[in-house]
Amino acid sequence: MKIMMKLSDEQLLQTFLLLCYPQTPAETLAAKLAVGINEAQIKWLVNRHRVWNLVAAAISKLDSQFFSTDFRQWLQEASARRQQQTLLQFKVQTELAKALDEIGVKYQFFKGIDLSLRLYGDLNGRYSRDIDLLVSASDTIAAERILIDFGYTPLNDAFTDTAPGQVIRGSFFKDKSYQASGLPVIELHTRVNNEDTAFSKAVTEALLAGGQQLNVLEYLYLCVHAMKSNCHRVKWLIDLGCYYEKLNQQMPHWHEQKWREAKKFGVVRQVIACEYLMAQCLGITVEPKRFIGLQSYSNWVMGIWLDEYSSLISLKKLILPMLMNGQFEHRLKAINLLLFCPNDADVAFINRYAWGDGRLLSLLLPFRKLSRYTKKKLLGA
Repeated sequence: MKIMMKLSDEQLLQTFLLLCYPQTPAETLAAKLAVGINEAQIKWLVNRHRVWNLVAAAISKLDSQFFSTDFRQWLQEASARRQQQTLLQFKVQTELAKALDEIGVKYQFFKGIDLSLRLYGDLNGRYSRDIDLLVSASDTIAAERILIDFGYTPLNDAFTDTAPGQVIRGSFFKDKSYQASGLPVIELHTRVNNEDTAFSKAVTEALLAGGQQLNVLEYLYLCVHAMKSNCHRVKWLIDLGCYYEKLNQQMPHWHEQKWREAKKFGVVRQVIACEYLMAQCLGITVEPKRFIGLQSYSNWVMGIWLDEYSSLISLKKLILPMLMNGQFEHRLKAINLLLFCPNDADVAFINRYAWGDGRLLSLLLPFRKLSRYTKKKLLGA
């Protein structure tokens, strides 16, 4: 079992975060580096969190005294390789956009290059290994045919293999992956989250509406996306920090909308956790809000940034990450509705077979709804 680095390691983590965050003043970074740094550990962290370009940009502004020639050369070569991959992604996206426009498909590229340009003003600001393409459900087959024309092959069954004019999708299935020799992997999405929820639909509609402006719903989505995996990559927190600061500049009173929408869609805890981490790690001033276990959870997240996982010796370390999973609140609500809020079809079923006022048979409602859900959603009947 792996053992976490000790957090004198806290100093290592602070330095690494300052290197990643583009808003860090050069003099602040220089002062931090002046006390010394372990280049081997920094190299490991840069690789693990895929922040070659962010760190390269920060180091380019510093005097050569802070890092060895070997480290600078390694970082320059690693960053150059990722920049070539990003340029290829940009070329593919540009050609795909033209083809999709020609046939009138409603689409939007999200995360990846799109987010990099809007947050950092640079294609290479954030590295992404694949291309995320969001399309409306009605345009899925048309979009897939374009991908196939470009030489892409679906990694699982193609949409075009389904019944004519229909797209068969499971309720927990949101994308398909496509690959082509020498080209970046493409993920074709019909919604942004696995769960087919009101939140997922709202974010999907907002993105498909187009435009290059930052918006509150996308910020909430990035919080949920990060917390779904307990923010296991630092670059996601860096994205959120930059997004937060830009929204402050462009929409000074956006926080009221943020909390209103977060409460509406049941993602308040994910937003609080992300903003707490931003305050603790990046020094960003946020509106203080708390929930039970927040500090312990945040310490756990920072711990796994330094190593894959710590020893799971306490119930707290098992439960806290599960509670922060982006699916938790949505599934809790779904279970409640499934068991205690039967719809009209359930009521009609009881009325049809009930004797008298049907009080006894009404006890079977949860099982009726569950069996119908299982048959329809899981068995495809």
